[in-house]
Amino acid sequence: MSNENWLIYPTVDLFVYDLADGIGQNEDKISQNRELFLQKIYGDNISALQREQLKQAETETSDYIELLKNPNTAEFEPPLDGYAYPIKLGDTYAIQFDFSGNRELEEDKLLAPKEIDCLESLKQQVISRVNSPATIGQSWFISGQLTADDQDALTTAKNCYTKLNLFPNAVWDRDLQTEGQFLGANFYELWQPPGDKGNISQNHHVLICLFPYNSGQSILVLSKAFEEFYTHLIILFAYRNKVIWAYTQSRQLKVRLKDSSGKIQQFVNQLLAQVNSPTVDLKELQKNLVDFLTISSAYASNISGLEQQENTIKTNLINYQIRLKTISQKMGTDAKDFKFMGKFSIFVKDKYVWQVESDNRSLSGGLRLLENAIQTIEGIIEIERAKSDRTLNVTLGAVGVGIATSGVYASVYAGQIKSAQNLDVNTVFWSSIGWGFVAGALGAIVLIAIGKKWR
Repeated sequence: MSNENWLIYPTVDLFVYDLADGIGQNEDKISQNRELFLQKIYGDNISALQREQLKQAETETSDYIELLKNPNTAEFEPPLDGYAYPIKLGDTYAIQFDFSGNRELEEDKLLAPKEIDCLESLKQQVISRVNSPATIGQSWFISGQLTADDQDALTTAKNCYTKLNLFPNAVWDRDLQTEGQFLGANFYELWQPPGDKGNISQNHHVLICLFPYNSGQSILVLSKAFEEFYTHLIILFAYRNKVIWAYTQSRQLKVRLKDSSGKIQQFVNQLLAQVNSPTVDLKELQKNLVDFLTISSAYASNISGLEQQENTIKTNLINYQIRLKTISQKMGTDAKDFKFMGKFSIFVKDKYVWQVESDNRSLSGGLRLLENAIQTIEGIIEIERAKSDRTLNVTLGAVGVGIATSGVYASVYAGQIKSAQNLDVNTVFWSSIGWGFVAGALGAIVLIAIGKKWR
């Protein structure tokens, strides 16, 4: 077997990111988020003390909070050589799982070459601890030392990728995004981005780091310089995964907005048919107004959400670029040392940012169409109400004239009752009604004529 299938101290790290407190989430939802994250640290055996300690740790006013104190890691149970390191970055939970197999007390056994077939079992052990899937995303980091000076790093990395079996239908040449050297180690970044259906579980990402053999120099010495690197890496991957998560959220919003756009167009077509009909059904218009207001509220909320995701993508992309510079400046010998990881920034600018900006521009038009339709319906309803008010006023006016005339006629005859003993009361009553009706009819004609004149 070639030495390209062997590594010294192969180690698997998984960085998992979960939403801690999203926009609009209440205390119950935030507590649920905390509980799910605690399960990643302790499994199902969570004590009340551990819940309270995590809750208290979150109250710190810092963008980088270590959620465990003294020690700041949760060690895997013996004989496993691994730990979980949980932190909180702003509104995001992050946890690093580090695992390299069984603990070896003797350095010779610890640093003895191992077949890279072991990477599969290391990966499965880590996955078993994650419990619920990451809500924002996750990234893998695979590291190890070459076993000889003449061992080919590229071939070894390809073999690691195949044995890990992390990606569905993995193809090295397609999935390789970038490669470079940093602090003497060879890096290979591979990624399968999620599709445009908004499924974050389709996001697969791994960074493979292979230390040189250096004539047998201990990997423990080589990796010592990487202790600070892990701190930068957990932050860098957080920004990266937040960008991808925000884009998948925007794809879900786009689907809902496009579906609403179709309904809006249907409503508008129905409205045009109603407006052009000989008679207008006021009740139907009022029902349409309620429907338009309902869909308008949901549509505006989704447009606002799309804008928020656009801002999230842009903000985290900037933070990702700044962190790359920070890593190079603080750890590299050259300011450009870690810049090979900047290919992700180019991809995000060219695809994610451009796409979401374009969606925002095109889909915002539906909101303006809704606003115009609502104003149109409200205007028609006001016109119809005004017509109804005029008809009512004409009727009331005619009745008023009739009643007044009847009253006058009845008063005249009432006066005659005192002087004419033989006056028939029934005649007086029906005569007043009759004259009132005639007067009311004449009044209605006059009021209608006046109304037509002033329309």
